[in-house]
Amino acid sequence: MLDYIMGYYRFLYMSNIKNNTTEGATMNDLNETMDEAIINDDFNKIESIALNPNHALVRMSQYNMFTDQVSFVNKWVNISEVFKELWDDINTDCHDYIMDLPQYKNMDFDQMVEDYDCKTYEWIKKTDAWNLKGFGLDYSQ
Repeated sequence: MLDYIMGYYRFLYMSNIKNNTTEGATMNDLNETMDEAIINDDFNKIESIALNPNHALVRMSQYNMFTDQVSFVNKWVNISEVFKELWDDINTDCHDYIMDLPQYKNMDFDQMVEDYDCKTYEWIKKTDAWNLKGFGLDYSQ
């Protein structure tokens, strides 16, 4: 039984690393950079992270399966893919950010995903984003 639990924990850990990876850096790198900047009083780095429109401070829940406790933590999240990628294609940190937006906060989950994907489809049609990705271009190009 312990092997099963540890295997599942390893799977969650590895999928979390994979899902949190964007543009070659993990979300943890963003949080570690912010922590180091706070410790070193590097106000330029703090300002560059906090004022970047692609970063948001998001409150997330963390489940500890050993103590069966849920706690909340604030993390910096790269939200540059929000409303540019469909719900299934963005990472779980962005899911937490979207569910915390005022227009989705009190909405039924299925309705929220449908509404989010509708807005994203409109953006994709308007910018022809799927053709851009097919040619290896970025949204900003």
